Amino acid sequence: MLRMAGIILILLAGAGMGYAGSRELTMREKNLRQFLQLIIYLRGEIRCGCASLPEGFRETADRFSGVYGEFLGEVSQRLGNPAGGSMGEIYRQCAEAKLKRLELSREERELVWSLGGRLGYLDREMQLRQLELCEEETRRRLEDLRKEMPDKKKIYQSLGVLGGILLAVLLW
Repeated sequence: MLRMAGIILILLAGAGMGYAGSRELTMREKNLRQFLQLIIYLRGEIRCGCASLPEGFRETADRFSGVYGEFLGEVSQRLGNPAGGSMGEIYRQCAEAKLKRLELSREERELVWSLGGRLGYLDREMQLRQLELCEEETRRRLEDLRKEMPDKKKIYQSLGVLGGILLAVLLW
């Protein structure tokens, strides 16, 4: 009886691991989608609102809750401090502190963290162009992720269940 309960728990653990991998892909897609939204709002604040970077980050932060809202608020606050450092340094430090919990691949994380370095020293038109380039890159990565998600999710779930079955059979 105890052995059967152990095997059932092993099967459930394997299935849980597969579904956890599947959930990670879903969270990556959600985080990239939110970052794309952040870029669009920031570009709108700079283009239509004629906002400076600190103002643009502050106004964009008001539209977001959670991690991105905290991150943008921190960047805006630190940009308002004259002795805070360069835009790229401030953005990267805040990103490393606030966005490290996000489910993103290494390349996606570098894309998010590099945005500040692209914006800090340029005039308004160049900032807008950099935001457009970052938006295009984010859209491409999001599209690629969406294409591969269904297959990868099935693979993760199947491997989790099969791994649980294999382990249960080996322990039987």
